[in-house]
Amino acid sequence: MNNAFIPEGLIPVPLAPPALGDTAITEWVNVSEAQMVWLDCYMTVAGATITQCVPAKAYNAAGTGTAVLGFNTPIWAGYAAAGAALTLARQTDAANYSASAAGVHRVIFMIEPAALGKHATLGQYNWLSIGMAGEAADYQSCTCWVLPRYQSDEIVTTRWIA
Repeated sequence: MNNAFIPEGLIPVPLAPPALGDTAITEWVNVSEAQMVWLDCYMTVAGATITQCVPAKAYNAAGTGTAVLGFNTPIWAGYAAAGAALTLARQTDAANYSASAAGVHRVIFMIEPAALGKHATLGQYNWLSIGMAGEAADYQSCTCWVLPRYQSDEIVTTRWIA
């Protein structure tokens, strides 16, 4: 996939509502029944501080066995300064993303759940989250867009939410 195309009909799962401050997002989403997920993050950076977005995986909803992805994933990112339009551009595949310009940033990670792997002793990594650091006085939010492995006219499971 070479563009930032995200299919229609996805299930949105909020990982973090807009919040002020430098924080790790502690909500976890179960991706065991997902074909693909997109972590869609917004950050409003007031100063030119280095901001880092780091997706994480775990083997359960409590974050047990938390680890970084351990592989590179497609990323699209962009930022708008002083009221300019925000335009996304394809970035080099990576396991995380860093930005340092003041303005409104948007970063999208496309993650295939089948690639998450297995913890050595705890089992399959079926949970995703993201941490955003470096924003001491700035706003951030993140939504996980889930493409279910099997399509349905209605959401028949609450397993996406921890």
